[in-house]
Amino acid sequence: MKAAIIREWGGPEALEYGEIDAPEPRDGQIRVKVEACALNHLDIFVRRGLPGVKLDLPHISGGDIVGVVESASSADGEALIGQRVLLQPIIGHGILGEHYWGGLAEYVVAPAENAIPLADEDDPFERFAALPVAYGTAHRMLYTRGRLAEGETVVILGATGGVGVACLQFAVRIGAKAIVCSGSDEKLARLREMGATGTINVAEQDFRTALKELTDGGPDVIVDYQGKSTWPDTIRSVRPGGRVLTCGATTGFEATTDLRYVWARELDVLGSNGWTREDLDAVVEMVRAGEIDPPIHAVHPLSKVHDAIAELEDRHAFGKVIVVPD
Repeated sequence: MKAAIIREWGGPEALEYGEIDAPEPRDGQIRVKVEACALNHLDIFVRRGLPGVKLDLPHISGGDIVGVVESASSADGEALIGQRVLLQPIIGHGILGEHYWGGLAEYVVAPAENAIPLADEDDPFERFAALPVAYGTAHRMLYTRGRLAEGETVVILGATGGVGVACLQFAVRIGAKAIVCSGSDEKLARLREMGATGTINVAEQDFRTALKELTDGGPDVIVDYQGKSTWPDTIRSVRPGGRVLTCGATTGFEATTDLRYVWARELDVLGSNGWTREDLDAVVEMVRAGEIDPPIHAVHPLSKVHDAIAELEDRHAFGKVIVVPD
């Protein structure tokens, strides 16, 4: 099969578009012919090599997958043959595309129980491929961990990526006031069109000063998965009794926390790790009901996978980048 193959850890040159044997389903698995695979920053991190995570090479990344079940190794899987499905990427303690071969290929295997059937009329199916990692993560962070409520004010740092856009859409659905941050006026304008009530251009404005002008005493919640570069200002900016939510640290893990603000303001610092099947099922139903419409930045053929990943790596993307077989 054709695939985007990682044969060594490193930069974009480490990713090879070529031929590799297609995986065969075993132990309750199904084999899915991939129709679409959405990219995430996780795909970049996997290609570079994840500290502390031992993976065998060659490897194939890509965790957000929609496709048609082609074959199966069990009765449960055989009942799905011919069905279009969205795959729940989490398998045990691992993830498709990270610990197991993913969907940047013509075929992928996964446990039959990880298949979420999609109706034939569920179209465009690329929007379902956009859901698992970004929207599942955002759903758990805002709903389950953050308990964001109607009328509260939430600030979203790095709001133009997949998780950030998802957080904005969920905040609007909840009825919260969302202030979004980016270094691009063009992207901020698009976020305002999607329901953001305030914007901060972090390339031109001082974050804390701008936030004081936009809020009365600080926001109720700040979503900060950038980490090292933004964390000190985040801790200082949330209102007394407020919450800080994090699900990652794209600029570095060793972030400085001034603990005086934590105890004096009685802040809640809440970590959120991934998502559950329940989170993903809830998001799928929101898309089906027309309550959430994930924006698609671009769709690239698998043979142009380097161009697709460059959209994320060079921070050009607004919303999700999708890869489809040629």
